[in-house]
Amino acid sequence: MTALVTGPALLALLLAQASFASAPAAVSPGFSLIPLPAFTYNRNEGAWTGALVPVFRANSRGEIEDIFAPLYLHNDLIGETFTFNYFGYRAHTRQYHFVASHATRIERTVDAGYFDSRAGPNGGEIVSLQLNDGKSAFNRFFGFGNRASDQRETTYSMGDANAKIDAGLNLPHSLALLIDERFRQTSIENGASHTLPQTLAAFPNLPGLEGAAIWGQGLTLRHDSRDNALTPLRGDLSTLSAEYDQDFQTASRPRWLRLTGETRWFFPHWNDRAVLVLHGLLDAAVGPIRGQVPFYERPSLGGETTLRAFGRGRFTSNTAVLANIEERLCMKRFIIMGNPIELELAPFLDVGRVARSPNADAWVKRLQFNPGLGIRLLARPNVASRLDMAYGRDGLGIFVGLDYPF
Repeated sequence: MTALVTGPALLALLLAQASFASAPAAVSPGFSLIPLPAFTYNRNEGAWTGALVPVFRANSRGEIEDIFAPLYLHNDLIGETFTFNYFGYRAHTRQYHFVASHATRIERTVDAGYFDSRAGPNGGEIVSLQLNDGKSAFNRFFGFGNRASDQRETTYSMGDANAKIDAGLNLPHSLALLIDERFRQTSIENGASHTLPQTLAAFPNLPGLEGAAIWGQGLTLRHDSRDNALTPLRGDLSTLSAEYDQDFQTASRPRWLRLTGETRWFFPHWNDRAVLVLHGLLDAAVGPIRGQVPFYERPSLGGETTLRAFGRGRFTSNTAVLANIEERLCMKRFIIMGNPIELELAPFLDVGRVARSPNADAWVKRLQFNPGLGIRLLARPNVASRLDMAYGRDGLGIFVGLDYPF
């Protein structure tokens, strides 16, 4: 589970930009505290219910700079989960987050990150650092390929520790060049579900079940002309990346190359009250011993940022292609405690599939089509909260969280 502000906590973001004068007298200037019930649901995990106590700190311009969000949730499979979330935003270019979460059964998470797109004395450098360690209880595997049936659904839990650093230079014409180093340590155990088959038993020869110790080095070329990184109205974000990976834990020392191309385009219209968003992704794992690449290191589709009618990791193979089209419509702008809030509707269509190889003839066959609708609340420039609902081959998918899907 991603431990973020969820469910009815969307309502909290209506009040997120409370001004200093509007803050309760018992709270320091610039702070607002809003206790709320919380609810979230997704296909893999089921329902979560609980309570959230978000605390927002706004600057003198009424923009959110800090969110502190203690969270309690109950889930039938893993029991009680206690989480502390922190999100920080500075100067529209720097972001921080820290999440610590622990459940009474299986799940735990510690996650910290820092990103600055204008670092250095002249704003010419880019720095990103991600550190996390945890155990997830709700992972799914259905087999490889676009035809993998939902009748073959299995579950597993995964210990996963990651460290990644990216550093680069801002170049002319909105370009940037970045290098990255990452390390990942994994272990696989039985999942939380008592009704689904366990992946360890159903797929005993699956590459990666024995765990992995992965070291990767990558290079990324990026073009970013967006007017805002978190709630953009116009511009594009396009990346081309290549990463060489090795698994040092497996005796055969599998090696592979991960090639990824991704683009997002934003076209405003209707006097900036609507934005047409186009998103495309081509992702491939290639190499001389591709067959031994751990299954969780291969391209996959499903979840809140790809095919939204499916759970995370629904389709897995060596290559994935994805296209999303979304129309973000500002339906209403209103003032809460002196601050602007936007209600947005977003009809969308997700189209994609996975395959063993990037064969052009294969991509036009058996595509997954996921039409859907998103409901968003915006507190520009830093916060977008969302509820996305989509329908596909397996039925209805629902995701709730912070930030746009792409």
